[in-house]
Amino acid sequence: MDNFVYEEEILLDEDGVPVEIYADEPEETTRVWQTADTETQGTTAEQMMYFTAEKVEKLISMEVNRDEFTQTEELSVQKETEVAVTAVPEVSEEPEAEGTETAVSSVPSETGVSETATEVTTPESVTSAVTSEIAVVPEAPAETPNQSNSIMAFLLLAGVFGAAVAAAVFYMKNSKKKLADPNDISQLSAKERDSLRLNRQKKKKPKKKRVSKKRIVPKTTQKTLPYKRVCDEYIIKIDDNKFSKTYRFEDVNYAIAKQEEQEAIFLAYCSVLNSFDTSADIQITVHNNRVNKADFNKMVLLKHKGDSFDHYIDVYNEMLVEKMEQGQNGIIRNKYLTVTVQAADLESARAKFASIDLEVINAFKKIGSIITPLTSHERMSILKDIFRGVDEEIPVLSNKDFSRQAERAYCCPDYFEFKKDYFMWNNKYARTMFIKDMPASLKDNILTDIANTNLDVMVSVNVAPVDPYKALKIVNHQLTSMRANKLQAEKKAIQSGYTSDVINEDLKHSLIEAEELLDDLRSKNQKMFLDNIIIMVTADDFDELENNTETIEAVVRKHICSVSTLKFQQEKGLQSVLPLGNCTLKIRRTLTTESTAVFLPFASKEITHKNGMYYGLNTLSNNMIIFNRLMLKNPNGFILGSPGSGKSFSAKREMLNVFLATDDDIIIIDPEREYTNLVEALNGETINVSPASTNFINPLDMSKDYSDDESPLIMKSDFILSFCECLVGKQGLTAKEKTIIDRCLNITYAEYLQDFNLEKNPTLMDFYEILKSQPEKEAQGLALSFELYIKGNLNVFAHKTNVNTTNRVVSYDIKDLGKQLKTLGMLIVLDYVWNRITENRAKGKRTWIYMDEIYLLFANEYSANFLFELYKRARKWGGIPTGITQNVEDLLKSETARSMLSNTDFVMMLNQATSDRIQLAKLLNISDNLLGYVTSSESGHGLICCGGSIIPFKDKFPHNELYDLMTTKLEEVQKK
Repeated sequence: MDNFVYEEEILLDEDGVPVEIYADEPEETTRVWQTADTETQGTTAEQMMYFTAEKVEKLISMEVNRDEFTQTEELSVQKETEVAVTAVPEVSEEPEAEGTETAVSSVPSETGVSETATEVTTPESVTSAVTSEIAVVPEAPAETPNQSNSIMAFLLLAGVFGAAVAAAVFYMKNSKKKLADPNDISQLSAKERDSLRLNRQKKKKPKKKRVSKKRIVPKTTQKTLPYKRVCDEYIIKIDDNKFSKTYRFEDVNYAIAKQEEQEAIFLAYCSVLNSFDTSADIQITVHNNRVNKADFNKMVLLKHKGDSFDHYIDVYNEMLVEKMEQGQNGIIRNKYLTVTVQAADLESARAKFASIDLEVINAFKKIGSIITPLTSHERMSILKDIFRGVDEEIPVLSNKDFSRQAERAYCCPDYFEFKKDYFMWNNKYARTMFIKDMPASLKDNILTDIANTNLDVMVSVNVAPVDPYKALKIVNHQLTSMRANKLQAEKKAIQSGYTSDVINEDLKHSLIEAEELLDDLRSKNQKMFLDNIIIMVTADDFDELENNTETIEAVVRKHICSVSTLKFQQEKGLQSVLPLGNCTLKIRRTLTTESTAVFLPFASKEITHKNGMYYGLNTLSNNMIIFNRLMLKNPNGFILGSPGSGKSFSAKREMLNVFLATDDDIIIIDPEREYTNLVEALNGETINVSPASTNFINPLDMSKDYSDDESPLIMKSDFILSFCECLVGKQGLTAKEKTIIDRCLNITYAEYLQDFNLEKNPTLMDFYEILKSQPEKEAQGLALSFELYIKGNLNVFAHKTNVNTTNRVVSYDIKDLGKQLKTLGMLIVLDYVWNRITENRAKGKRTWIYMDEIYLLFANEYSANFLFELYKRARKWGGIPTGITQNVEDLLKSETARSMLSNTDFVMMLNQATSDRIQLAKLLNISDNLLGYVTSSESGHGLICCGGSIIPFKDKFPHNELYDLMTTKLEEVQKK
């Protein structure tokens, strides 16, 4: 419908119900109902889309009462024909007046569908005419004019007087019959009794009259908000017998999902819509809200610790503020579902919402989204953010505050001023619009595109389910009407000498659409809904409002839709767009389930965790990724990337964030000496482990808390077996050799296990002497194999530990170990790290472990198993291990590594080689669309796989002094 302008005066129907009259009704709108004796004309399928809720009910009631209406009309006509009427000829030269016509008034409905009602005169106004005989006077001689006029006047008066006498006699006769005994109608004929019955029915119906429609204008600003009162912690009463509840739901990666995943999300959302019956209305709201600076600072910015590193914190915070400004201009996108139910009282509403809560949570879980109900205080905070600003704080409201409606004072503006096509509050300008015309097919990202304008905009989709039986009845009626029109058009075409193919193409198309709609409702699990899509855009001045409006219109036109400003209905538009679930705007259109689901609120997953760390910007939305790995079930992770992709820089950025934001310890295994500058800047300690170094680490060190659920020696024995496996090489250990080693370990640790005195902690030299003393020849062979690493030139691990490892940041530089000892050195360092983890656990501290070139540990089965156990036990002991490598192909050769990758909850992928990219896609279930973000991507760009979600990210760290500490690019390092 092109216009929705209504008049101030309306026509009351026979039941006293006001009927709205719309002034600018399109000429092409056809009538659905006419009088009973006229061929019913149908509306087109497009016009059906503009039926209001009231119109749907009216169509159903008219369908049911149509036969009664026809019978009543026929009886009324029959009654009128019983009275004999003889017209009195007028003494005039004018032609005789035509017979009196039945007055018909056409009342157009707000959807362009008109009804024809026949107005029947009441019995009190009826004056029956009695037959009057008029004598024919023979022609007399010519008389004077005065005599002729006198005769004619006398004859006219005689006729009128006779008719009046006859009417009086007739009226008194009937009155006497009625007054004698109103209940005794036995003396009347059947026709008279039926006429009397009809007259009595007509007396009950008041006569139609025109009255002025009264606007219900809120007396105060607070009454503009469309709700009555807050009932409890979650439920708000919005009208008599209507209660609403609002939920906030998380976004999902719909835009970059696979085709089959998108279809699954779409169908799951359709199931959400179909789950509501006619007793519940739903409202989907997408709101671009400004960031509260205080909340942002509290959530994201690092806090000073009062030490020498506060300067680094200031530099890091400057980067965070810059990234926030580069992103969504300080806008947070919130998405709400509001459900409105009809209930007699609050207890009934609570019972309904208890059932809805379970259904909604399970339905959104299938979509992959988490949905949580909002408290009444949170719902009022939304209104406060809109009308009073995000920076203004409100106190925590109690039930007592809600009972006296004190919350309205906190969330209402100082005033509302509603104009023709915009309105104002405080220092804000706003305008409400609705999506009017839509194409036959529509993309599912229209809501996302509107939200991505980064304007202060709120979009609400109001959905009212229609009873399936009524929906089928409406469509069947329209289909029958259109078929009749088609048949009539074909007959006319044949009569005119044309074929039936020349009938109106619009009629053909409408008929096909109606048949498809009927098929959808009957066999494709589709429901009918009455929908409208309301958009509210705000600005700081009128010119900005005009520009923002043009931006929204351009976005909507891109989807071949049109948006129209609500003229003289800005207040209703405001009430209908707010996430309160009270749509007061009567403009609706009928859509099926799938047509409604096209307005999909999902776009891209956003991560904003409390106490999270910065990991870059979301490539799709430009929102900051604030992620807390500790919130994952399994925070262990991997950072994978080809040379030059930025994997080491990403690891260092996380290390720096951990150091500045927490008191956790950081341990690094550095096989390429890439972390020295950062460690020194943080006053950390770098331990150089090499054959020529005087820094020693004893692989037999074992703390008392080395294991909590079993004997420490059992777990230590697994490590020593892995250690010996590395020493003997590829041939591995036999069963006899393993038994001998286990026996020697028990002897070696016997004295130390008595009191865990560090002075008695054994070394590899002690183990070697006990091994040589064993009688088996296999023992002698093992001793000979170990001699190079215990008594030979590679005896770096045969001494007592002499390094200080109590520093918060410790880096083990194993670059100079060489190929023979590098894997062995990494394994020994990992065991030493485990001792540190157990000590920190007793202190209540977490330990972050970063292992570069981790693929080396998976080359050996025993070292791979030890690493697997470390990953498995780490969370329980407060450890967060992270493996870093550029050799993904070598990493994936190990089944243990593949298993660890597929089960970890955090994987950061940067640019990947083709072969590595294909294998990772299969292992991590990454779609082809997402693989584009790790194909020939820039440094610092890639994917973050976290907790089942995959998010494309980008991070261009500003070139400041922190950047200089973290970069490993040769040309930048040389400039220092």
